[in-house]
Amino acid sequence: MPKALVLGNGSMLIGYDPRGQVRDFYFPHVGLENHAGGNCVHRIGVFVDGRFSWFDDPSWTISVNYRPETLASDIRAVNHVLELEIEFLDVVYNEKDIFLRRTTVRNRATRSRSVKIFFHQQFQIYNTPRGDTAFFHPDLHAVIHYKGPRIFVVGGQTDNRTFDDYSIGIFSIEGKEGTWKDAEDGILEKNPIEHGSVDSVIGYTLSFQPLEEEQLVYWVTASKTIQEAMELQHYIIEKTPDHLIETTQDFWHAWVNKLDFTFYGLDPSVVDLFKKSLLIIRTHVDNHGGVIASGDSDMLQYGRDTYAYVWMRDSSFIILALDKAGYGDVTRRFFEFANEVLAEGGYFYHKYRPDRALGTSWHPWIREGKKQLAIQEDETALVLYALWEHYKIRRDLEFIEGIYNSLI
Repeated sequence: MPKALVLGNGSMLIGYDPRGQVRDFYFPHVGLENHAGGNCVHRIGVFVDGRFSWFDDPSWTISVNYRPETLASDIRAVNHVLELEIEFLDVVYNEKDIFLRRTTVRNRATRSRSVKIFFHQQFQIYNTPRGDTAFFHPDLHAVIHYKGPRIFVVGGQTDNRTFDDYSIGIFSIEGKEGTWKDAEDGILEKNPIEHGSVDSVIGYTLSFQPLEEEQLVYWVTASKTIQEAMELQHYIIEKTPDHLIETTQDFWHAWVNKLDFTFYGLDPSVVDLFKKSLLIIRTHVDNHGGVIASGDSDMLQYGRDTYAYVWMRDSSFIILALDKAGYGDVTRRFFEFANEVLAEGGYFYHKYRPDRALGTSWHPWIREGKKQLAIQEDETALVLYALWEHYKIRRDLEFIEGIYNSLI
């Protein structure tokens, strides 16, 4: 099933399912190292009035969309049986690798009551099911998942206090379904550490008056060292989650409106689709220049691999559109990527990873006993065509001169 929503900043890419749950978590490249793909899902659940419900329960009516003209989510979940409404405003911070979810919980009941909301993390770091560790860090009051130089810190706050419940366990090994099952009685066991195929859950207890609402913020940071992870946690607290969320929305609103097109009276729905398309395209552009075809890991259900690769043909079509829309700073990075990966014979291979290494392929290097190039010819031709169109629009002669001998 295609992802219902994607958020990113050029080094982190988050993909959601139609229930508002995280299904893809790429870092440190867009399209490379999916730490939550395949069958992993970061669940959301609620315990209220002695009953528990995960968001995949059909009693929830959930809509997943973008807020207008920015890379921020507009996710709304309503459960009439539980008399609850939950709204999520999510962003991936544009300056650092921080994923934030501002969560507004509304009590639709005409009585006072307590509600507990649970966030579940199911990482498979490096997309492998063994060798992960997760532990509760008492100084940060956070849960940390790590494997080697990939560290994910899970934290949050509400009313200047952090989550009040947590547990860490294993899933899909030794007959264990996962730590998320521990939440279903409303109380977590506070197991402080586990290794192997590891998942975790954190919980917030909220108290409501009739028809009242409360707000909390949940976050996950991504880094390569424990020291950087701790610095990111302190950065969130110092700057405040609200500041990071608001400035991220402001940044992408300015980005998508940089040329202030007139649109000549087009219907607002068409204008909205144009801007939404630009933003979604940008989430698939790595900060090092690669433009992936798709970050949707669900394709693994139907084939041997994903489309999270840089096809130079597909990328060229996207770059042509971005240049016409006014995003030359983005397109130049792609041509620098192309200049770096061009084969010595003057052609591009089938596809590449966002880190500029060769991607998987099904094109043979020999056919009927004769050597051949394992390429698709249009992938080379279209890069040259896109670069010519780039120059016609940008006239950035110094940039072209810098790559002329090596690329053109």
